[in-house]
Amino acid sequence: MQPQDLNNTKTAYNLKNTSDGQKYKFFPFLEIRWFAFAFSLLIIGTGIASFLLKGGFNLGIDFKGGVKVDVNINAPDINIKKVRQIFIENKMNAEISTVGKPEERNFMISLPVSSSATTEIDNLKSFLEKQFGADKVLIRGSEVVEPKIGKAFASRSFQLLTIVAVLILVYVMFRFDFYYGAGAVLALLHDTLVMLSFTALLDIPVDITVIAAIMTILGYSINDTIVVFDRIREIASTNKDEDLLLIMNRSITQTLSRTIITALTTFLVVLALFIWGGPVLHNFALELMIGIFFGTYSSIFIASPITYMLRRIFDKKLRKATVKSGL
Repeated sequence: MQPQDLNNTKTAYNLKNTSDGQKYKFFPFLEIRWFAFAFSLLIIGTGIASFLLKGGFNLGIDFKGGVKVDVNINAPDINIKKVRQIFIENKMNAEISTVGKPEERNFMISLPVSSSATTEIDNLKSFLEKQFGADKVLIRGSEVVEPKIGKAFASRSFQLLTIVAVLILVYVMFRFDFYYGAGAVLALLHDTLVMLSFTALLDIPVDITVIAAIMTILGYSINDTIVVFDRIREIASTNKDEDLLLIMNRSITQTLSRTIITALTTFLVVLALFIWGGPVLHNFALELMIGIFFGTYSSIFIASPITYMLRRIFDKKLRKATVKSGL
């Protein structure tokens, strides 16, 4: 990207210490980092308050335990929409999905266990036979998810997220340095906390799809961050005397159009999934939309500012330069 000569532009910064001596147009992203941090803390703080007031997350069957029943309903004109409607009308808390082809009329019904798994299965069978007829309902199989298994699953999910964070830190450290690695990991931690905050605020059931959405966004967000870091390194290598804050502002500005276009196109695809994907994919798509927005936000307003602040704290030369500039 060629630098623009903006001698007559009021928003331009005069970068006389660059190798080419030209002026570059950029937005002062790092100068407003404290507003971005405050915005993020407000969301995360609200999410924590919601979490505490509600007594925790709304855990799905995968975490709190329950029973999953594979049932065939051989009734005319039956589909998953009608099955869900029947459960809603009878105020029964159940997660329902289609197994195999829709025309086969096989459904996976997940229920929380209030007494015993055997009792829940028998009650479900009686309920379905009452709705569709005894000769129309066939229980093909069932699976009990014990609360202990749910806790173990939650523990493994946390371990997996931790391992991913460590691997990303090591990767970015080798590709750049420790400061960039720490900035990237803290930005990913920010994305995870924001997504969990909205999960608590919107009372989204925490199940395997939420974990999958978080893992997806971690990969998406780190990709955006690496693009910005690459541009920072590229400009820094050719303008070694230029102030790091100005380099970062220039880099974010120059990659901004690519970041916005990528985020917008991805968001529109997930929005289509949210609208037409059905109830099974509704929460997954919602989490992805939240993650895409804040993953893009963090790659601009969180990752680079944190990297800059860490370098300013631990790098003596940079600290002296920023003290002189007042930044």
